[in-house]
Amino acid sequence: MICIDCVTPAPLKKLFDTHGTEGECRYCGRLGHAIESNQLFNYVYERVAENVARKDDLSYYELTMLYQGGSDYITVSTIDVVLVEWFELESEPYFADLCDGVPSEFKVDDDGHETHFYDDGGTLEQNSYEARWKKFVEDIHYKHRYFNVGAGQFLDSVFSVLVIDDNQLKPEVVRTVAPGELLYRARHAQNQEQAEKIIGDPASQFGATPNHLASSQRMTPNGISALYCSVERETCLSEIRSITGDYVVSAALTPIGELKLLDFTVLDRVEPPELTLLDEGLRESLHRKVFLGSLVKKMFRPKARNDELSYLSTQVVFEYLRLRFGKYVDGLVFPSVQTGEVGTNVVLFPEASRLADKPPSNRAPEDGPAPVGAKPENLSGPPAKLAVVTGSIRFHKIIAIETKAKEYDDVYGLFMSDLNRQRLGLGFE
Repeated sequence: MICIDCVTPAPLKKLFDTHGTEGECRYCGRLGHAIESNQLFNYVYERVAENVARKDDLSYYELTMLYQGGSDYITVSTIDVVLVEWFELESEPYFADLCDGVPSEFKVDDDGHETHFYDDGGTLEQNSYEARWKKFVEDIHYKHRYFNVGAGQFLDSVFSVLVIDDNQLKPEVVRTVAPGELLYRARHAQNQEQAEKIIGDPASQFGATPNHLASSQRMTPNGISALYCSVERETCLSEIRSITGDYVVSAALTPIGELKLLDFTVLDRVEPPELTLLDEGLRESLHRKVFLGSLVKKMFRPKARNDELSYLSTQVVFEYLRLRFGKYVDGLVFPSVQTGEVGTNVVLFPEASRLADKPPSNRAPEDGPAPVGAKPENLSGPPAKLAVVTGSIRFHKIIAIETKAKEYDDVYGLFMSDLNRQRLGLGFE
């Protein structure tokens, strides 16, 4: 047996909470709180298998670059180095016995070669969450669209890093929009009559599309309506896909009370739990952090031409977030792909998508009746979260559409995959 006083790393000391009993330590000879040595050793071996990459975890390209190209961008070690330098266990009194008992596959692989271990900070090409996302999309598209337990479990895992102990969202991923701050909506107008109709009933005309008219959008399927807004007026003009010659009416909206929004623009800055190689789930946590950085691009990339299934995965994610976090936030903040991610968009959950029939005011009942033309608040359904700002309506005629493009020197750059850009250190586009 081994006592708790002969064990230094905190993750290993936790084993004594569940497996500890009184016993005589073979290393210090004292009677104390102890566990069987094999329990501790097996836990360490399990963490090696879980948190350190092996040959099968590397892509063919990575293996080729390491063993034929002479690359050193991935650290390669054997089990003795892993236990000494990576796990920092050399000074532990049980270290010699730990090394003597390592599984044979940690020493020699299936091909009869010395087993190699590889450092994985989450940046290896075979990210476990990328593979799970691919399966999630395939399942939603072609297998189980409406009742998909696997999809829920996957999304629980993806977004677990955003929550604190009581299942609320971490403050750093919540953006607050206060009364007086502005969001923008825009509508096409075919002619003057239609424009006058819009300005005659702004709460209705700038509100969310009625459910029976709602078409499939990035976040919502046919028949479910949500309010899409932009943080900048120029962005909302781009988001409604205006073309040269279009007439557009836009308006500013402001919250009646504070809006809380899950901010997708900061997901890549959310730090995972502080874990070591001796903690369960370290490698998965690192893979999840890297994946979250790429999830924004997956969620908000332009819809593929002639691909009616493009939005299915994002609609499922939106529905999941609405159900899981709807009592904490009113919607999402995300980058605008139509502006090259310069602008920012907001989509409110359906429950928070109604506009007030009149702008918010601080008027007391004794101040008299509402201004002429103001409609009474519609009390049916969920309360309104936003109102059109008085005097904020603007009229636009689109005179030109600016096209921005990146130029490449050759055809290979034009059609280069994100994976190859990553390999060459060029980043994603």
